[in-house]
Amino acid sequence: MSKNSKHVGILGGGIAGLVAAYELSKVGIRVTLLEKMSRLGGLAGSFHVDSDNEIEKYYHFICKTDYSYLQMISELGIKSKLRWKTTKMGLYYDKSLYTFGDPLSLILFPHLSMLEKIRFAWTTMKIKSSNYLGWKNISKLIAFEWLNNEYGKRNFEMLYKPLINLKFRNFASELSAAWIWARIHRLGNSRSLTQKEYIGYLEGGSQLYIDALEASIQKLGGEIKLNFSVDKIVVENNQVVGVFSENELKNYDFVISTAPLPNVVYLFSDQDSPYFDNIRSLEYIGVMVMVLRINQKFSKYFWTNISEQTMNIAGLIEYTNLNPCHYLKGDSIMYIPQYLPSDHNLYLESNENLFSMYCEHLSKIQPEFDKSWVKDYWVFRNRFAQPICDIHFEQKIPDMKTPIKNFYITDSYQIQPDDRTISKSTSTDLGKKAASYIIDQIKT
Repeated sequence: MSKNSKHVGILGGGIAGLVAAYELSKVGIRVTLLEKMSRLGGLAGSFHVDSDNEIEKYYHFICKTDYSYLQMISELGIKSKLRWKTTKMGLYYDKSLYTFGDPLSLILFPHLSMLEKIRFAWTTMKIKSSNYLGWKNISKLIAFEWLNNEYGKRNFEMLYKPLINLKFRNFASELSAAWIWARIHRLGNSRSLTQKEYIGYLEGGSQLYIDALEASIQKLGGEIKLNFSVDKIVVENNQVVGVFSENELKNYDFVISTAPLPNVVYLFSDQDSPYFDNIRSLEYIGVMVMVLRINQKFSKYFWTNISEQTMNIAGLIEYTNLNPCHYLKGDSIMYIPQYLPSDHNLYLESNENLFSMYCEHLSKIQPEFDKSWVKDYWVFRNRFAQPICDIHFEQKIPDMKTPIKNFYITDSYQIQPDDRTISKSTSTDLGKKAASYIIDQIKT
């Protein structure tokens, strides 16, 4: 394949766009990546916690089954920065904080009978040991009904129902069992032999991966343009010919859109077909995350699930219990995620009021906590973070190949029922797949 024989325009500088650009550049295809923001990374991007150091806006971790991500880390020469750690999981229930998630803590947990504990362990092990495609057998089942049948009423109502309600809100009752099955399967297969949580991170966080991809793309001759807004995808005779930006046509032989579909539907607003009608109908829920920098450790848990109706939060992630971030000199980083429609009153609440509300919750979970522990806090919002994986999701997944010749689309809808991760939907896998379509098309 000759160098620069074709020119590919990629919309979006998140992981999917960067990986697609890297894969295409590797085989000598000319690439221009267009990102409307001033920085790359999308939902995997970072922000400054002080003048010298950054951390991710939205927390990420690595599981042992994240094969594409692990392979790319090795290929990009940053495997030496990969770290694995056994972490602890907490559960806040009935006004008390418990260790939960490994066999011993399950045995000691006082709010389940021994029969319920055995059923929980057996069902989880059954899902973990199943073939990855096991979700296909239950994709048409409602998650609530399937969980209740498999785990039993007590386990379901205590351990799963509150979390799903808070993550999917008014969509929770239609959630497919396949979504929760895939989540249990991924995390279950990232446990140690003693069934303790064993997960990974990169020193430098996701930004290290982003920087390595950016450097490799540029070294291979690819072009990256930041602060670049696209007004329209230009199509002639049902074939993409480029994009329109600032009253100028930028010609490309191929175009890949990797931005969230609700953010780019206006680019092809004149396209009228069942394919594009389906894209316009897809539903998502937003995310709002408060990041706290605390002057001491809040707990010993990386992940704390909250099963308490008096609190309107599903969990806490004390990130420094996974990645110690030594540059923080003993400070802890905590994420408080909320999945919310963008018109929800909490999503629209002021950062100051959110901070006061969250501090009240933290004081209940950890009575020693005081607002004075918090050295700084930040709030990040994204309107289209989580696709809705309902019982009809398989019918809605859009093909990466669009009806327009040489125009491809990636979106987190395409990896359902897997949850959004850097290996999957953010997405190393999607970027590789989109690039492979174009490489194969050029070859043939």
